[in-house]
Amino acid sequence: TLEAAAARLRKLAPDAAWVLCVDHPQREQAETLAHRGVVDSILPRPFFLANLEQAVRRTRSAPDGGEEVSYLKGMRFLCAEDNELNAEILRALLELHGASCTIYHDGEEIVRAFQTVRAGAYDAILMDVQMPRMNGYEATQAIRSGGNPLGKTIPILAMTANAFADDVQRSLASGMNGHISKPLDVAVLEKTLRDLGV
Repeated sequence: TLEAAAARLRKLAPDAAWVLCVDHPQREQAETLAHRGVVDSILPRPFFLANLEQAVRRTRSAPDGGEEVSYLKGMRFLCAEDNELNAEILRALLELHGASCTIYHDGEEIVRAFQTVRAGAYDAILMDVQMPRMNGYEATQAIRSGGNPLGKTIPILAMTANAFADDVQRSLASGMNGHISKPLDVAVLEKTLRDLGV
């Protein structure tokens, strides 16, 4: 079994950081192994080197004796993502780094939900661009011009597989503060948020 194999490898290299890369269907089993201490951390696919580096660093002690904390730890995101698998990957990545999120599955849903969002509830919005009923550009414009005054200031980041200059410009023109390519790279998200002062 996976648990037996992981335990056997742990005995062979007890001081190594054991990071398990998993597909969506294996997530629950992998989380159980992490909870039992069989592995140190789990990484959902798609695989990014930056995420692996951060996972390994979290298993080590920092020079001052404390554990390194992700920049995202404690952050709360409001997200729009219409693809169910992508939504699960997004949630898993954010939770892996200590953040939490609320995900809506189209532009209309997130615009409607944002009407009652209170100050301090979310640190930023991660907005998928291609969605049914209302796309990310339209949803951003609706949030920016809506009745909730937070809509004028909350950081909104586009999430899209399209990373051409025209796509970035269209995101900014719609009222977004930045543009992140899919699949999400946590290191890029952290840098973008730092640059925005979030």
